[in-house]
Amino acid sequence: MKRNTFYAIALAALFLWSCKTDKKTGTDDTAEIKNGFEYVVDQFADLRILRYQIPGWEDLTLKEQKLVYYLTQAGLSGRDIMWDQNYRHNLRIRKALENIYTAYKGDKTTGDWKNFEVYLKRIWFSNGIHHHYSNDKIKPDFSREYFETLLNETATSLAPEAVAVIFDESDAKKVNQAKSVDNVALSAVNFYGPDITNEDVMAFYAGMESPDPEKPLSFGLNSQLVKENGTLKERVYKSGGLYGEAIDKIIYWLEKAREVAENQAQGDALGLLIEYYRTGDLKTWDDYNVAWTQATEGNIDYINGFVEVYNDPLGYRGSYETIVQIKDFEMSRKMAVLSENAQWFEDHSPLMK
Repeated sequence: MKRNTFYAIALAALFLWSCKTDKKTGTDDTAEIKNGFEYVVDQFADLRILRYQIPGWEDLTLKEQKLVYYLTQAGLSGRDIMWDQNYRHNLRIRKALENIYTAYKGDKTTGDWKNFEVYLKRIWFSNGIHHHYSNDKIKPDFSREYFETLLNETATSLAPEAVAVIFDESDAKKVNQAKSVDNVALSAVNFYGPDITNEDVMAFYAGMESPDPEKPLSFGLNSQLVKENGTLKERVYKSGGLYGEAIDKIIYWLEKAREVAENQAQGDALGLLIEYYRTGDLKTWDDYNVAWTQATEGNIDYINGFVEVYNDPLGYRGSYETIVQIKDFEMSRKMAVLSENAQWFEDHSPLMK
């Protein structure tokens, strides 16, 4: 199945597309609305949000639709993990902004309020206060005084340190990849405690060896490295560990997904993923990935876990990632025809003459 073409279902069934200019341009109505379906949801700053259709959903069986739902709920259960990984103040800032957004009864026609709305939308999109591509901290187009007025008028509490970082120059870069600097110390990403340095990280992992040298483990992939009483320590992402409450919810939905798996191979892979979340064991993570790549039959595919390491300036730690995919039945039929006639195309290719 992983060789087929898929339609991706994002967490809110949205396809999110970003351009590189702040300029808002006119759009073709025929491109935005087709057969009564409105593709464009919103446009602000350098972003346009598109709603995504899911052709082929009706072709799935009820059991398959349940599988998609359970896997999607598992992904949503880990949403706050990504926010917290991106920056240590993200969650409290988001909750404060959302409370203001729903509780404010004042004038919502002013430029300041409109700028507040745009700022909140940008934060939602980027899963935090740093830009999703540039890694730069997103600067609000309203004053600190106006923001503190909003806090007071909505009885919203936010720690002074969190208020300050919205407006000052601290933690300006989520991931700092500059040369000849302490990348860990100068990156705002929450994979490391605030007093951790490049030297600390390299020294901590220098002596670690995998039980099987032929199958090296991804040390640090699913943990946060901190100092406790001057000693370096990993806080592992697992049930009962860091993010344990959210991970328990992920496990709950993955167990329900396993009950409606399309086949034994898919179910076995989900079982290993559940075990990995329970234990945080990196060997189990490797076993899961082997099982996942071998589960190629079926109409549903997914990604769930701490996978990509590009948000870690040193490349150890994985960001939480989730997506659910269903097979593109129509395109798969077309590709099957091409595959079945590949020899004909090769024989008649002008390049072969």
